[in-house]
Amino acid sequence: MRTSLLKSIRAEQATLGMYVHSFAGGWLSHPLWRSQLLISSDEELVLIRSRNSEIVIDTAKGRDIATIRPIRAPVSPDSMRASGRFGRADQARAAELAQRSKTIVDAMFADCRLGKGVSTADILAIVDDIANSLNNMAAFISVTRLKAKDDQTYTHSVAVCALMISLARVLGYPTAAVRNLGMAGLLHDIGKSTISPDILLKTGPLNEAETIEMRRHPAQGHDILSATPGVPTVALDVCLHHHERLDGLGYPFGLKAEAISPATRIASICDVYDAMTSIRPYTTSKSPLEAVTEMESADGQFDRALLFRFMGSIGVYPAGKLVRIKGDRLAITLPHNHNCMGPVFRTFYSTVDTRFIRHQDVILVEGLADGTTVIAEDPGRWFSEPWATMAARIMAGKPK
Repeated sequence: MRTSLLKSIRAEQATLGMYVHSFAGGWLSHPLWRSQLLISSDEELVLIRSRNSEIVIDTAKGRDIATIRPIRAPVSPDSMRASGRFGRADQARAAELAQRSKTIVDAMFADCRLGKGVSTADILAIVDDIANSLNNMAAFISVTRLKAKDDQTYTHSVAVCALMISLARVLGYPTAAVRNLGMAGLLHDIGKSTISPDILLKTGPLNEAETIEMRRHPAQGHDILSATPGVPTVALDVCLHHHERLDGLGYPFGLKAEAISPATRIASICDVYDAMTSIRPYTTSKSPLEAVTEMESADGQFDRALLFRFMGSIGVYPAGKLVRIKGDRLAITLPHNHNCMGPVFRTFYSTVDTRFIRHQDVILVEGLADGTTVIAEDPGRWFSEPWATMAARIMAGKPK
């Protein structure tokens, strides 16, 4: 039988699988009804992590913090976590805001169908609510993934707004630019107010005539917004061009590369990601990991640098990707571990000493910035061996 090994850690460092031996402050002050327990549910983990104190874990009975070393990254407090682990209060607040936002967007589309135009005051109110009222963006995105047949366009607009706000913050945009991008996300599909519901709500593939009609919505939306006072230029740009692709295979103009603005590149990533991960009654959705993996493999469609930053904003990285962390360590992303609160990286190479080092697994968790960054790297810059071969060996835990 293993001898108990007690270790004191900060409550925020707790993870699923740890065995809590005791709480700082005594039994009466701890957040759960048991004085000792194996952390086995998200609800228990949220309660334990909410304490600004220490806990004592027994590594003989559960997971040791040393097996995966947490590192802190410079992400905003409301950055999204792919794990979707959040409290019920967060989810309730998110659901209320999502419903309120969807209702206003629904009314906006109805007004546009009647030729009344867009109320920029209402739109700005939604953007500010999404940007300022949520402590956990993951909760908000989770409730917007579920889209009923009759409100999917409106909920999609709200979700794209939130995703664009989150990515803009990760990119370090100033507050005014973040607000304008959020507005662009909310308005990017306003042209669909001119499209027949029979086409919008069709569950099967569109025929040629329906496809041509659907592809009118960017230009139609641009016309609506051009006639609306107070709409920022970036929203006009995103509305007209969000279906363009870097390889020139998009529409309505077939723009290529540098002809497509950074704002539109951001919008296209967020638009496609939400469409792929949306849960609808008539189709199977993709998980966040499946979506970003497929998007990364779509050569020529997305700005790869922005797509990588988007992965960071939602906390999802495809397995087998080469990155650099803490400035001087090359690492590979490991397959998603549902017991972890963030993506896991395996460091294996020092860029300073230019040599292979002992493998160490680290998990990226939310917290205060300490200079930690995750940067995409090109394997060909560092290694002559085919990356697929090397990646398989590293993920299997085999030394060089």
